Amino acid sequence: MKYLFLFFLPSSLCFHMARSQEAAEPDTIYQLSPVTVTATQAVPRLTPVTFSDLGKEELRERYSVQDIPVLLSDLPSMTTYSEGGNGIGYNYINLRGFDQRRLSIMVNGIPQNDPEDHNVYWIDLPDLLASTGSIQVQRGAGNAFYGPPAIGGSINLVTNPFDREPGVQFESMFGFQEFGDSSGSFLLSTEKYSASVQSGLIDNRYMLYGRLSTIRSDGYRQNSWVDYDSYFLGAVRVDETMTTKFHFFGGPISDGLVYYGLPKFVNENRTLRRQNLTYWETDSTNRQYTVTAPRRPQEIENFSQPHYELLHDWQISESVMLHNTLFYYTGDGFFNYDASWADTSMLRLGYSYGIPTDRNPVNTLVQAYVGNRQWGWLPRADISHEGGTLTVGAELRRHRSTHWGKINFAEDLPPDYDPDYTFYEYNGEKDIVSLFAHELFHPADDLTLMADLQLVYNRYGIRNEKYLGNSFDIRYWFLNPRAGINYNVSDRTNMYLSVGYTSREPRLRNLYAAEDSWFGATPQFAADTTGGVIRYDFSDPLVTPERLLNVEVGGSYRAGAVTVNLNLYWMEFTDELVKSGQVDIFGQPVTGNADRTRHIGLELDGAIDLPGNLTLSGNMTLSRNRLISYRIINDTGSPVTLDGNPIAGFPDFLANLRLRHSAGPVSTSVLMKHVGSFHTDNFRNAMNRNDAFTVFNFEAMYETPAIWDIRFLLRAEVRNLMNTLYFSNGEGNAFFPAAERNYLIGITARI
Repeated sequence: MKYLFLFFLPSSLCFHMARSQEAAEPDTIYQLSPVTVTATQAVPRLTPVTFSDLGKEELRERYSVQDIPVLLSDLPSMTTYSEGGNGIGYNYINLRGFDQRRLSIMVNGIPQNDPEDHNVYWIDLPDLLASTGSIQVQRGAGNAFYGPPAIGGSINLVTNPFDREPGVQFESMFGFQEFGDSSGSFLLSTEKYSASVQSGLIDNRYMLYGRLSTIRSDGYRQNSWVDYDSYFLGAVRVDETMTTKFHFFGGPISDGLVYYGLPKFVNENRTLRRQNLTYWETDSTNRQYTVTAPRRPQEIENFSQPHYELLHDWQISESVMLHNTLFYYTGDGFFNYDASWADTSMLRLGYSYGIPTDRNPVNTLVQAYVGNRQWGWLPRADISHEGGTLTVGAELRRHRSTHWGKINFAEDLPPDYDPDYTFYEYNGEKDIVSLFAHELFHPADDLTLMADLQLVYNRYGIRNEKYLGNSFDIRYWFLNPRAGINYNVSDRTNMYLSVGYTSREPRLRNLYAAEDSWFGATPQFAADTTGGVIRYDFSDPLVTPERLLNVEVGGSYRAGAVTVNLNLYWMEFTDELVKSGQVDIFGQPVTGNADRTRHIGLELDGAIDLPGNLTLSGNMTLSRNRLISYRIINDTGSPVTLDGNPIAGFPDFLANLRLRHSAGPVSTSVLMKHVGSFHTDNFRNAMNRNDAFTVFNFEAMYETPAIWDIRFLLRAEVRNLMNTLYFSNGEGNAFFPAAERNYLIGITARI
C-alpha cells in the first residue's frame, strides 16, 4: 500500500504549488515522502522572499565527506573557510558577508545557534548530510521564526532518510592531500566508513532508519586532525491524519586545536602555510618571522552533543493543521590549550595555595570545560481560510550551561595541589520566548500578500561566578515585522517585494566574557569607580542590540531549459555589530557597535540546459558594504573616524559557475568559485586585505548496473584542481590558508 502525504500541506499552499509546476495537470496528486512542508518554507512563485533550495539528488551528488559549509559554498552570496584548511573540522559560513553568528541555522526547524555565543559548531553535526533530504537557504532579514532573528539569512536542513523499500548501504571513501616542501611531496589521508539500514514500510504504518559512520582526517595544517564518530537513529509512524517522527543523532568528536591564522607572507611557501602556531610576530616588513610558538600536540578537544527530536504533525480538519516539535540537546566536552604565558596571579594559585607571585608554573596546559543543557517546545498551527493561510506559533527554549577551567598540566606546582581545582567557574542562563503570526493571502490567483509579526523575549543570566561573584540578568524585547508581495506576471515570470525590520541581542561575551576573567576580561557595563572601587551597573550594558531595515526586490523567469533569478537588496543598520580586526584568545573576532552601516547588493543566479546533456548553472553577487557613521577610540585614547570605510569581512564580488554533464549512470561536473578581495579590518589597511581567489573543483559519479541485487556507486573528486595557493579568510593580520590540490575516491554499495 502506498501512502499519500499531501495532507501535510496547507490547502492553499497545495493549490499554488500545483500552479507553479508547469508539467503537472491541475488534478495531479503528488506522492511525497513523509516530510512536512509548511508555510514557513518558501515556495517559488508564491513566497516573496529570496531563497535557494538543494534537493535530495543534488545532495547525493555533491556530498561525500566534507562538512556542511563546504557543500553550501557555491550557493548565491555564500563563502566559507576552514581553520584546518581542508573543509573537515571547524568550518564557517558567511552569507552576504554576515558570519554564521548572525544567521539563523536550523535542523528540522530546530535552532542550532548556541544561545549564549550565537555560533554554530558544524563539527558537532558529523556526517549529518548523509541523512539530509533537503536544504533551504533564505537570504535577508527575518526569514526564520525560530532561533535568533535572522540578520544575513537562515539555513534549514530537513533530515528525511526514510524509504518505503527496505535496504542496506555501505560506504567507504579515501582522500589524499598533496603538498610539497623542501623534502618532496607527501600524502595525508582522510577516511570515511559508514553503514545504514532501512526497514522499509512495516505494517503499512512504520519506518525505521539507522546509520553509523566514522570519519578520520589528518587535516591540512599541522596537528589539525579530526576524528568523527556519527550516528542517526530515526523512526516514523504514519496514521490517517497524523505523522510522528523521532530522531536521535550526533556523535562524539575529537580534534587537534587550530584556530589562529598566519601572516600573509607564508602563502607562497608550501611548508610555512601549513603551520599551526599559538603565537607569532613578524618584522617591520611583514616578510619574515621574528618569533614563533608552535601549537603543542596536547592541545586537543573532545565534545559530544546528542540531539533528541520529537516531531508531530496532526491534520485536525481540512483547514487546520497542528505541528508540535519537542527537543532536548546536551553538550559536554573540553579543550586543552596552551597557557604557558599565564602567571600565578592569573591562575589564582595564591588564592588557595599561597604560592608567591614570583613563582610561576611552567609549560601550563589549561583545560576548559563546557556543559550545555537545552530543551524547547515549538508549537505551530496552519489555518487555511478563504483566500489564504494563517500560521501562528511560538518558541519556548531554556538553556543552562556550566563553564570552568583548571590546570590540566604544569610543572613546578605545589605537592598538595588539587588537580580538580578550578581557577574560574560560573553558570550561564538563557531563556527565549517568541510568538509569531505569518499570513499568506491570495486576493487573486496571480497575487500573494505576506505579513509577518514576531514578538521576541530573551534573558541572559550569569550565576555562581567563582572568585569575582558577578551576577546579572539582562532582558531584551523585540518586535520584528515583515511584509511582502509576489505577483506572477505570467506562467514564466514573477516579481516580488519584501520589507522587514529585525532586532537582535548581542552575544553573552559582548556583555561579559566570564571565562576570560582570569586574564583580565571585565563586565562590559557602565561602572562607577568612586573611591577606587568598581561598581558595575548591570542594568546598563555598553553593547546594544543591532537593528536592521531590509528591503528585497526580485523576480524570476522560467521557460523550458532556462531559469533566471534576479534580486536587489538594501540593508540599513543601526548599531551593527562589526568586526574590529582583532581576535580573542581563541582566534574569534572581537566585535562592537557601529552607529550606522549599509549593505546594498545585486544577486543573479540561473541555469540553462545545453545540447549534449550539459547543464550550465551559476550565480553572481555584486555588493557595497560601508560604514556610514562609526567612531572608535584608539590605543592612545584618541578618537578615530571610520566613516565611508569598507566593512571587514565583506567581499564586493562573488561568482560561481558549474558545468554538469549527465549521461545515464555517469555524471560529471566542474565548479569554478571566485571570491573577490575584502578587508580584514575596518581601517582600510592595505596589508590587512584578503586577496581575491579563483578555485576549481571536479566531481564524477558512476552508478553500476545491479550485480546480484547490489548497486555500486563510484565517486571521484579533485578539489582545488589547479593547485592554487590562497587564503580563504582573514581576521586582522592573520589569514587562513586553504588546502592545496586534494583527491577523493569512494564506493557505495546498496543492497
